[in-house]
Amino acid sequence: MSCLVLREERVDLEVQEGRILKQSDLYDILPFGRTKTQQLIKSGELPLVKVGKDYITTYNILEEWIKNHLGEEIYY
Repeated sequence: MSCLVLREERVDLEVQEGRILKQSDLYDILPFGRTKTQQLIKSGELPLVKVGKDYITTYNILEEWIKNHLGEEIYY
């Protein structure tokens, strides 16, 4: 069984796959601060859909985005 470490929590990947993530979830999942996350959102860099004032994505899409950017440097 695969597990992913998110901010010192071990989360079963089977539970996460396909899960819809809100903007507030991104603050807990991504391994950097709230300000950096907001900069990535505003830049359009992250694969998100804007719904009203909030943004959503799925765990799988976010994970795929990370895999596609391995080895790259993104500055904001």
